[in-house]
Amino acid sequence: MAASRAVSSQRLCSRYRRFFFVASCMLATQLFLAFSFYSTYQKDAASDRRTKYEPSWDSETGFESRGLADSSVSAVKALPAGYNVRNVQHLRDNGPNGPDKNTENVIKTYKPRCNISTPEAVSALSRAKTAECKQEIADIVCQAQAGTLYPKSLPRFCPLKANNTGEYKGCFQDSYKNRDLTGHHADFPLDNSPTKCAMFCLQAGFKYAGVQYGRECWCGDTYGNHGSLPEGKCSSLCPHDIREQCGGHLAMRVFSTGLGQKIKHGSHFVKGGGTHPVNAVRIAYVLTFNGRALRQVLRLFKAIFHVNHYYLIHVDVRQEYLHRELSRLLSVYPNVRISQKRFATIWGGASLLTMLLHCMKELLDIKEWKWDYFVNLSESDFPIQTDSNLVAFLTNYRGFNFLRSHGRDTPRFIKKQGLDKTFYQCENRMWRLGSRTLPTGIRMDGGSDWVGLHRDFCQYITTSTDELVTQLRHLYSFALLPAESFFHTVLQNSKFCEFVIDNNLHLTNWRRKQGCKCQYKHIVDWCGCSPNDFKPEDFEKILSMKQKPIFFARKFEAIVNQEIINDVDAYLYGAYASDTLGLNSYWQNEYHHLDQPSNTKDSHLTFYHSFMRLALRDLGSGSSQCNFRPVKLLQVTLFTESNHFHGLLVMFQAELLSTGKMYTLESHLHPVHIYRVLSPTGPIGRLKTLQVGENFDPKERLFRNFGGLLGPYSDVVLKHVWGEGEPYTLSVAWVDPAKTVAASYDVDLVAGANTASQKPDLQKPLRPGVWTVKVMYKWQVVAETCFLVVPLTVYKGRAISVVEAALTHNGPSGLYAGRDFSDFVTVLQLDDVDTAKHMAGENARKAGKDLEVWVDSLVGELWRVEGSCSEGGVLDPCPYLDQCEATSWSSLSPDPKSELTPVNKLLGRIR
Repeated sequence: MAASRAVSSQRLCSRYRRFFFVASCMLATQLFLAFSFYSTYQKDAASDRRTKYEPSWDSETGFESRGLADSSVSAVKALPAGYNVRNVQHLRDNGPNGPDKNTENVIKTYKPRCNISTPEAVSALSRAKTAECKQEIADIVCQAQAGTLYPKSLPRFCPLKANNTGEYKGCFQDSYKNRDLTGHHADFPLDNSPTKCAMFCLQAGFKYAGVQYGRECWCGDTYGNHGSLPEGKCSSLCPHDIREQCGGHLAMRVFSTGLGQKIKHGSHFVKGGGTHPVNAVRIAYVLTFNGRALRQVLRLFKAIFHVNHYYLIHVDVRQEYLHRELSRLLSVYPNVRISQKRFATIWGGASLLTMLLHCMKELLDIKEWKWDYFVNLSESDFPIQTDSNLVAFLTNYRGFNFLRSHGRDTPRFIKKQGLDKTFYQCENRMWRLGSRTLPTGIRMDGGSDWVGLHRDFCQYITTSTDELVTQLRHLYSFALLPAESFFHTVLQNSKFCEFVIDNNLHLTNWRRKQGCKCQYKHIVDWCGCSPNDFKPEDFEKILSMKQKPIFFARKFEAIVNQEIINDVDAYLYGAYASDTLGLNSYWQNEYHHLDQPSNTKDSHLTFYHSFMRLALRDLGSGSSQCNFRPVKLLQVTLFTESNHFHGLLVMFQAELLSTGKMYTLESHLHPVHIYRVLSPTGPIGRLKTLQVGENFDPKERLFRNFGGLLGPYSDVVLKHVWGEGEPYTLSVAWVDPAKTVAASYDVDLVAGANTASQKPDLQKPLRPGVWTVKVMYKWQVVAETCFLVVPLTVYKGRAISVVEAALTHNGPSGLYAGRDFSDFVTVLQLDDVDTAKHMAGENARKAGKDLEVWVDSLVGELWRVEGSCSEGGVLDPCPYLDQCEATSWSSLSPDPKSELTPVNKLLGRIR
């Protein structure tokens, strides 16, 4: 039995004794108050109506005060100019980095042009933040409801089609054990008909359609396996039109869909030579980058570079750091261009297809670039074959288009992808708005969005004005994951349908049990799947592609595992020397002062500035001549060594007090992981580690907030790793710095080794300070871990005000989790509770320098300074301060893996 149920049962009897008496008093009181309120309302209805819609005002401050907790009301009196209760309540509910940043937009109204009642659309409108997005959603929904958003049917121009669409083939016998049409089956109990079934089967990519037993529709590419039947056996009436017949019991009326011949081209590996032949194809790479993994991007660029190819680079519009650095580093290459038109390429977004089509058009408009193939890659890709092998292969199959189809079951693919739903992108989110009917007359297809497309097809889809292309572009502008279907569907229905090879040139590391965890729910109204990162144990899988026409693999993330990238790089181009500097190190930028606007969370900025102060304090403790004053935070970098997180590197400007000179310093900070096993009772022997963080990735089973930088508005998650053993049920309690038991939940521990996570539903803001998570088994605490929720010194990128600090650091206005867990104080053996609560209240009132000192004391407890260095040289007053360029952990130390070296003139390559 869980501890929560055990403690509650101890007081069950005494509660029941008082229950009826208390309940009777409460009921009588409520009836009296209700009668009094109703009488008052009747006497002065007009006055009350005005009070209902207008705020009450504090006579001293002039600010709205209704609905605030006592602490908030007193804080309002000190509000800075421009603040009102809406700001205060928003801050308490959402925090500075919450969803409703633009308060002015939220209060605007939108005007739907129709009655919107579908659940998906109503939900989207209730969750959208801005009036502009709400209006766009409403307009799309109204067009869809009016039947004017999508075409009813589209033409098919593929020469591989029959001119006998809907032609009746006869009545044929069917069998339960061996179906005559084996491709797909669907039931249409309300509107089945030969026409509907034929269009359904054409859409699914089958040559024949059969109606049976009135409601059934069957699809396949062959028929007549069990012989024909008299027409009278196929006389069941169709539900859509009783004038038509829809087969009978195991009797099928078969019709042609008009699809015609189906050609499946194969491809085989072609080995290239050391150089490109004269007639070799030239590739236009479209490199679509997101995030901040600059060094991995440069490493990919080195691996695929050749002077005969062209490179168009698109960086997500939200990634200023990556765009700025790539523009600086790659502009020296004449065959490289940075796309100036940038899109927000959210996962699954309609903007992904828009971006790819724009890049195609941009490539075609560069007249001096004579390319043959369009190949798209991301920062998560890496080659697993040499460039010469890829060029030899594409040259051998010149004119064909390379993409990967989903397989045979198109109706299942349509459902899984949500192609039968209307989606709309705004506010960097894909909103699901309702169901839609796809146009008839064409074959739908889809699969991977990584493609190799011939120039002629690119020219067609970017310039053609025929109805197929223009209407499909429109259709897919309201689709989830449009790039995974648009190119496929156009190819299958256009004049290029004969020139398709089912190969997207990629090896993708799918582990669907891990990769399909709905990790994109925060940006998409859908559950999507994503490949896993390659690890060293996957290297044999990559080597098995050696004689196959597979040239790239994904996903690779150096921040997760760089060893596998080193292995593939060495396999292709030879290994770096074992003593190469930085060979097993990886650096990834987290913050840069030039980013405008900066999307860095206020909690992270609070940590970064505290790190800077702690590092300078550490320097000053070594020598009285080495005292600095912090001036400006410049950069923060994640640092890993041999695939393990090794802390954060903080680069900043500081003034040496003894001389007044300015220097650029970098300091290495490392977190202290406090995890204790208190009793070896029961299952605790299986426990490997407990850790609390944010942005847990269930696919890779790690925190994307690598440093564990948590603030009052963080969504905390507990990660627990277990070894082999029997299943158990345990309880987990979350205790805040005031020793308030915020929540407790049961955890069902399954048998066998596993990594699990638990995300408590806690009201915000979390009280700042050191929290504790305690694991209980049979009422006994057996393990615990601590984590820091940092008080904020920064709010919306600026210094936090006194009022903002008071509202943010005092915990939630009510209970953390909707119920009182004070019964757990005894079970958890929490002592000095009153003292802890008093100290928490004192700390919540801190501001200015006192707040800064509190932050530094907390951060200094759970982080340690590993070292510091100086850019450009050693400082005389600080002889123990090393030069960053010669410090192995520094972001300024050499990293040959990602450094762009001159082009080898003989080979035309960098790597």
